[in-house]
Amino acid sequence: MKSEQGKGRLCHSVYFEFMQHISGCYKSVSALCKDISKFIAPLAEELFLGYLLIHLDAPQSQLSPQEKHVECELYAGSYLPEDMQHVDFTTPENGVCIIYFCPVKYHVWSSEEMEDLLFFLKQLFMISGRAHMGQLLVKASNQDFLTSALNARGMNQYGKTLMEKNALIDYIGMFLNLKNFKYINQTVGQAKGDEILVKYCQTLQGFLLPEEKISRPGGDNFFALVRKERAEAFLNFVQEVPITIPYENTHRTYHISANVGIYQITEKDDINSAMNSASVALNEVKHSGKGIDQLWYAPYMLEKIMHDKKVSQLFPKALINGEFLVYYQPKVMLETQRLCGCEALVRWLRDGKIVPPMEFIPVLEREGTVCNLDFFVFEKACADLRRWLDMGIEPVRISVNFSQQHLHDAKLSEKILNIMQKYEIESRYIEVELTEMSGAKDHDAMLGFLQRMRDYGICTSIDDFGTGFSSLNMLRELRTDVIKLDKSFVDKIASENTEAQSDRIVIENIVRMVRALKLEIISEGVETKEQADFLRAIHCNMAQGFLFDKPLPHDEFEKRLLGNRIYHVC
Repeated sequence: MKSEQGKGRLCHSVYFEFMQHISGCYKSVSALCKDISKFIAPLAEELFLGYLLIHLDAPQSQLSPQEKHVECELYAGSYLPEDMQHVDFTTPENGVCIIYFCPVKYHVWSSEEMEDLLFFLKQLFMISGRAHMGQLLVKASNQDFLTSALNARGMNQYGKTLMEKNALIDYIGMFLNLKNFKYINQTVGQAKGDEILVKYCQTLQGFLLPEEKISRPGGDNFFALVRKERAEAFLNFVQEVPITIPYENTHRTYHISANVGIYQITEKDDINSAMNSASVALNEVKHSGKGIDQLWYAPYMLEKIMHDKKVSQLFPKALINGEFLVYYQPKVMLETQRLCGCEALVRWLRDGKIVPPMEFIPVLEREGTVCNLDFFVFEKACADLRRWLDMGIEPVRISVNFSQQHLHDAKLSEKILNIMQKYEIESRYIEVELTEMSGAKDHDAMLGFLQRMRDYGICTSIDDFGTGFSSLNMLRELRTDVIKLDKSFVDKIASENTEAQSDRIVIENIVRMVRALKLEIISEGVETKEQADFLRAIHCNMAQGFLFDKPLPHDEFEKRLLGNRIYHVC
C-alpha cells in the first residue's frame, strides 16, 4: 500500500488502529461487519468515505450445501446515492463479493485518494473472505459433509448448549441404524446409496422442529434429539420412510426403516452419556433375536454388553489354558434303544464353575472367534476317538457343530481333513453339523461344502431344522445325510391342546418327507417317555435328550462305551 510506504493520504495511525480492532478471528462475516461498523468512522473520515456496504454471494459447496447471501451496511454518513460505485471480487469458491461505496457529499476523489480507497477495499475483501472461510471451517468441524447433519462433535456442542439452559432433560435421545442398507448399497452402488442417505436425513430433518437436531456419527447410523412430547410421533415416522431417487432412466422408491435404541435423558446425563445409552439400546435391538425394531434403554442392556466384552477378553487365554472341556451327549436308536452316536458339546470351566454355553457361544458367534472354539472341539473329539480305538474300544460316530461363520473359509474342508489325518480317523466316525441358518445365508457355500464332505465320505447333518424359513428348499436342494429336528417341535407334543396336535402333524410329515428322501432324522430335546413313544411310532430314527442321558464328561461317556449300550427307558 502506498500509504504504508509514506505516500497517499491514508493516515498510518488511523488505518493501523482500525486494523487492530478487526484483526481477530471471526466465526462469521456478520460478526466481522459488526466490528467494522463500530470502528470505521475515523478511517471513513480520512478516506472521504460517505457510504460503505458489502454484499457476499457464496455458492453451494461441500462445506455449504445451501447458497449463502450476506449483505451488511458498514457505514452511512453524508453521501449522494447517485454517486454510488462498486468493486467486484471473486471468492476462492467462485462466489462474488461486491463492495458498494460513495464519497462524502460533493467530494470527488483524486487518483491518489482512489488508490488508497481501493487498497482498503481489497483488504476489506480479504478479511471478509477469511471470516467467511472461518465460518465454513467451524461449520465443517461440526457438520457431516455428506448429509449436512451434525457430526458427533456438532451434536456434542449442541448438547452442551442445552445443558447450559438446563433443557437437555426435555429431550429423548434416539440412535438409529438403517435396516438392510448394506444390501441397498450393493444393489444401487455407493453413489446412489449416498444419495439415499442424504435424502433420508433431509426427510428426518423436515420432520424435526428447529430445536430438535439430528447427527450422523458415521455410516448408516444417525442420532436424534427429539422433544419428549414428540418422541412417539418420531418413532412412528421412522418406521418406514419412502425415499425416491432417479435410477436408470426412471425413479425408484425405497422404503427405509430403522432399528432404534431410545434413551430417556435424566438430570445426571450429558449428551455423550445419552448417546452411549441409546447406542446400548440399539445394540440390544440388533442382537435380541426377538424381531423388535425399537427398544428403550434398560440397565440390564449395559450389563449384557459388559459381560460380552468380558467374554471376548477372556476367551483367547481361556482356550490356551485349557478351560474348555468337551462333553458327549449320547444319541439313541429309537427302535432298539441302543447307543448309536453322540454329539460333542463344549463347556467352559471358569474358576471352578461351569459357564453355560448360552453365556459365551452367541458372543463368540457374533465375533467370529467361535471358529477357533469349533476346531478345538473337533480336534479334541478326534483325539478321544484315537485314544478309544487304541484302547480297543469301538467308538460311535461323533457329531461336531461348525458355525455358519466357517462357510466364509474356502479351506474349511481341507482343515477338517488335515485334523482327521493327523489322528488317523476314518470318515465313518465323524459327522459335521451345520445349522439351518447357514443354508439361508450362505446357500452356495453350503452346497459346495456339503459336496466336498460327501466326496470324502464324511457324514453331514443340518441342525435346528424347522427354525428357519427355508426348510423345504433345504430338503429339496441340500444333499445331506441327517436332519436334526429342533427341540421346539417336541416340547409340546405330549399335551392334548390344539397347538400340540398341530405340532404332531407337522413332525409326522417332516419325518415322512425325510425318510422318503432316504435321509436319517434325529430329534433333540427328548425328555419324556411320551415324546419318545410318539417319535418311535412315526418312525423317527434317533433321539437325544435327558430321557436317555445328559451331556457326559469324557470319562463318564467312556464308561458308557465300555458298559451296556442299551437304554431301558421306553
